[in-house]
Amino acid sequence: MSMMLEMSKEKAGSVGASWPPRYDAHNNRVKGFCAAALDSRMDARRMFGLVKAVERTHPQATRTTVRAFLRAGLAEGLMGAEEPYRVEARVDARNAMPGYELVYFGRNIGARMPGPELELEMQSVRGMLELERTDILSASARIALSGYSLSRLNGDAQAEVGRLLELYREAYQEYTFELTPQTVSGVLNNGNIVIVGRDREAQVVSSLIAEHCELRLEHGRTVHLYELSDYATFRAHRGNGLITLMQMQAIDTIRSLSHGDGAIIYAEDRAAWMAVNKSSQRAGMTYCGTLPQHCVLVSDRDFGEMGRFENLNVWAHLPSGGQ
Repeated sequence: MSMMLEMSKEKAGSVGASWPPRYDAHNNRVKGFCAAALDSRMDARRMFGLVKAVERTHPQATRTTVRAFLRAGLAEGLMGAEEPYRVEARVDARNAMPGYELVYFGRNIGARMPGPELELEMQSVRGMLELERTDILSASARIALSGYSLSRLNGDAQAEVGRLLELYREAYQEYTFELTPQTVSGVLNNGNIVIVGRDREAQVVSSLIAEHCELRLEHGRTVHLYELSDYATFRAHRGNGLITLMQMQAIDTIRSLSHGDGAIIYAEDRAAWMAVNKSSQRAGMTYCGTLPQHCVLVSDRDFGEMGRFENLNVWAHLPSGGQ
């Protein structure tokens, strides 16, 4: 199978949908999104063969991460198989592709193996799954009591580039892509949904970007992906529920679009930072797996994670409410 994948246009940010896989020098990994739905182990072996060919041309890479749509039930047969790629996360994709799930495969080599902090992070996730969900009225009332409000950035987004760059540079010592006026402007001006939190003086103090990627798969299928990402809140304004409400508003906005019911909405939250994972749980998202040492991210950490790479927890909003 030829397995070429098209996007509506190339985008700045982290959705990273491309096929054949590419080498990502900033994160020292091979990354791709398979363009063909996989219905059998033979299909999976063909996909892995293409991945291995790219790995051979980039022996310096210490991680490989690939996503693909698999026929429901196929992933179980690939767990423990002879292939070196592990099933790291699984997202129920029935609303976008009936009978399929979106599966993350990955492998790490050399020094890029998760340390003992991963088990602590997994324990924290198991505890978070017991947290009570909230509703949008309660979440809105919570931030209003503290004098905050939310708004979408549309035509005025460019005027906030400087403020957002200041916000992201406080929140992250290193990020999955280089933080510059150009890259921040890029994610604000390519069709993404941008939601910000403002204080009593209407200053931006928090931000979330729902990165949109339209995938044209083989056989004429189109799938819309929205990654809720680029979360940041100035330290002085944290703990007020801003991220939770921004997630909920982003989900509602996406679901209201003409293609929204069939969109896949997900997040890759920093496992080392409990607050954002708690927000995803409270906002009604479902934990789907963990990506070990996935990308460059250096910021405040609740656990003993060291170095430039961090583990990420995959969360998804499932319209069916399934777990």
